[in-house]
Amino acid sequence: MKLLAIVGTNADFSYNRLVEEFMAKRYKDQADIEVYEIADLPRFKKEGEPNKKVKEFRKKILKADGIIISTPEYDHGIPSSLKSALEWTGSHALGDGNVMKGKPVMVLGASLGMQGASRAQEELREILLSPDQSANVLPGNEILIGRAPSKFDKDSGELLDEATEKLIDTTFKNFVAFVKQATK
Repeated sequence: MKLLAIVGTNADFSYNRLVEEFMAKRYKDQADIEVYEIADLPRFKKEGEPNKKVKEFRKKILKADGIIISTPEYDHGIPSSLKSALEWTGSHALGDGNVMKGKPVMVLGASLGMQGASRAQEELREILLSPDQSANVLPGNEILIGRAPSKFDKDSGELLDEATEKLIDTTFKNFVAFVKQATK
């Protein structure tokens, strides 16, 4: 199974990147998880010509069996860099179709505060379910990693919190089954 894990920020350091790297390492026997950075994608312009990076991003999504998006929460929403990246994937982007249509997607988030990027995850789900995206978002499974600095070793990137580890294990297992069902 091929999964694309999109880091939902262009920040140099992110706990959301750490959680996706943790998943790629922990579940390597269950899936090939590529952690993808959006930092090099240009800002979306409807009349803009997509560059090589945008075309590569869209191709990676098309080839993936499923998508994992981990988002921080900035001012009660997703980062503008993630919104821009998603705009490149929708039906209005290039006139050649919507690469997210029907694609199984798992949403998660880590934040410094206690709510675990809950508002950003809600906004992200709404965007992914919009007619221009029409993604197949995993229902009923949330990974809300609040107070992320207390759950990770910032230097090594290791997840230190057993309860969070178990939650990710359960949700990832559900996502693998969801992807298998969607790709039958």
